[in-house]
Amino acid sequence: MDGYWQQLPKIEDVEPYATTFAAFAIVWIVIQTFLQRRSVHADEARLARESAVFVHSVFGAEDFRLLRKTVGTKCEQTHERMSDDTKAAFRAVLHNYGLVALAFAEGGVSAKVVERYWGSILVKDWGRLKGFVMVERLQNDDLHRDTEEMVAAVEKVRNGK
Repeated sequence: MDGYWQQLPKIEDVEPYATTFAAFAIVWIVIQTFLQRRSVHADEARLARESAVFVHSVFGAEDFRLLRKTVGTKCEQTHERMSDDTKAAFRAVLHNYGLVALAFAEGGVSAKVVERYWGSILVKDWGRLKGFVMVERLQNDDLHRDTEEMVAAVEKVRNGK
């Protein structure tokens, strides 16, 4: 066994190479870390940009805005007194909010993006729609849960929490 160890180079002979190798390894790690950080920032920027475009396409649609007017003018009516057309308008508005809420629940849209683009209107609309939703939940308790959670998250953003 002594013969084997005698064949290995002395530490003094290897030390300059080991130091150089370690320096290169550190530089390589720093470069990779920088590139990864840059990639993450680019991904975050792309997600924010795509989220804003998506939110705009849903909330900026003319038919959605017209349906919201129906919700605004008919929100005082009880569920039983609403016409089928009014109920359809309420459901359509909730469907649009539900679409964005689904993206929110899956991490595709942040509460911050929703709040900055549509926050005060969303909170106001949810206040108008909540009574309707409670009646609809008598048939299905899970209806519009994602929307309710998105509204709560938007309210937290608005309140600085």
